[in-house]
Amino acid sequence: MKIYLETMGCQMNRLDSELVTGRLLAAGHEITDDRKSADVVLYNTCSVRAHAENKVYSRLGEEARRKGNLKHPPIVGVLGCMVQRQGPALRKRYPCVDIACGPRQLSDLPEMILNAAAGKTTVARDPDRKTARDAFENDPNFDVLDQGRDPCIGPNARAYVRVMRGCDKFCTYCIVPFVRGPEISRKPSAIVEEVRRLVAAGRCEITLLGQTVNSYCHRAGEQTVSFSDLLGRVSDIEGLRRLRFVTSHPIDFGNDILEAMRDLPNICPYVHCPAQSGSDRILKAMGRNYTREQYDDLIDRARAIVPDVVLAGDFIVGFPGESEQDHAASADLIRRSGYKNSFIFKYSPRPGTAGARHLVDDIPAAVKKYRNNELLAVQAEAGLAHHRKLIGRTMEVLVEGPSRRAGKQPKAPANPGHLQLVGRTRGDHIAVFDGPRDLAGQYANIHITGASALTLFGQLR
Repeated sequence: MKIYLETMGCQMNRLDSELVTGRLLAAGHEITDDRKSADVVLYNTCSVRAHAENKVYSRLGEEARRKGNLKHPPIVGVLGCMVQRQGPALRKRYPCVDIACGPRQLSDLPEMILNAAAGKTTVARDPDRKTARDAFENDPNFDVLDQGRDPCIGPNARAYVRVMRGCDKFCTYCIVPFVRGPEISRKPSAIVEEVRRLVAAGRCEITLLGQTVNSYCHRAGEQTVSFSDLLGRVSDIEGLRRLRFVTSHPIDFGNDILEAMRDLPNICPYVHCPAQSGSDRILKAMGRNYTREQYDDLIDRARAIVPDVVLAGDFIVGFPGESEQDHAASADLIRRSGYKNSFIFKYSPRPGTAGARHLVDDIPAAVKKYRNNELLAVQAEAGLAHHRKLIGRTMEVLVEGPSRRAGKQPKAPANPGHLQLVGRTRGDHIAVFDGPRDLAGQYANIHITGASALTLFGQLR
């Protein structure tokens, strides 16, 4: 069958889709980019924000209309977090859905497709949080999707590797602990073996993934492997040129991790550590379990221990009860931290979270929009200042391929055989430059000649 798969949301969802693609190809299916010609249409979904779910609802509305108009309508499947949050209610709202598959059930998707082709619908959710830890922690098959991946499928030279599932932090605004389940760390030996296979297949940059990746902790008998221990084991793999990790939580970020970043030469000096707010009052209401002083201390330690460390953050504006003073504290934190970039979002209550149950969403939409734009402007100033400091340097980039604007350049590059390419530095800076198309997947040295708030501009050396 021809299968179309669209992915919404975070890096974890993109990894899930990559792993699912390999499993579907192994089962004899064909992956297509043309939704209209597909026999099976799959949406891998996100529930972190209302906007992400609304996008899926729009797609399912289109599929419902198509099913009513086509003689041979496609099988429609919804995967991931929305299924875990809504379960059978999703299919009740959209009867066009033939498959509803939770995040930990994705390994069974080929069988679900065969059942749907035979006229049998499937709703497969993960176990409830209360039973999930016992169900998965000692189950040798709980990471079967990861262990069975095809190392040749995915972006050129780069790969994500999951080190843990779930989250136990229970921030009051966040749905992730409910849709991704409890924190369970994979065996370090399984992670190392997966990375080895990826490197042998030509992947030279690996990003370790977790909802709070630095919370990784694997216990087996009397042996405990911490996240810094894991970094050391993965870093030792021959042929691994770059090692990254996302996303971190401030309360689990010890000096041992920073010292590993400093001492192990292939670990990239990049830390993405969401702050969410610069106000102690709002941090407490969010259930973040750290103070502004503790977050500032983390930033100071990172700068002191890791030379040329590059920082990125996340912020939520318009959290219930947020005052102008609280908002100003977030702006101050962005300026103080000097982030390369920040991801800034307007608060939206997520059903089932403590925030939705106990807090009143009392900040008007217009105020949220204003504060969002103001923080974006503050971050643009910080990002521009950060990027401008790099002008004049020659930096190594891993070339991803043609930039989004490569086909829309107002004038052709000076060299007729070149086009605008995009790559990333060790600090995760985006750099654009003119070069030959066949540089994709390779490393190149770029002399930085200009900068914007988000991008470096350079010349190939």
